[in-house]
Amino acid sequence: MTDSVYIMAEQVHGKTLTLSTGRVIPTRWVGEQHVREDLGFIPSFADWARSIRAEPWMGRTQKIEAEVDPHLASPVREVI
Repeated sequence: MTDSVYIMAEQVHGKTLTLSTGRVIPTRWVGEQHVREDLGFIPSFADWARSIRAEPWMGRTQKIEAEVDPHLASPVREVI
């Protein structure tokens, strides 16, 4: 689970939660426990990235070398 998910949970619920017993626990810990119970482990970014299924539109890119490397760009013509 990415840090952004934990950050969002902290934005919604605050950095800590206070139990009815008065004990204060980190919101992130609750999120991690929830993920462990659902998945059995905390997935890494590599785990998450391996699970992405490539879609056809993801491979349709245009070459940007000319924009990045001025030596490959077409000569600039002055319009008068």
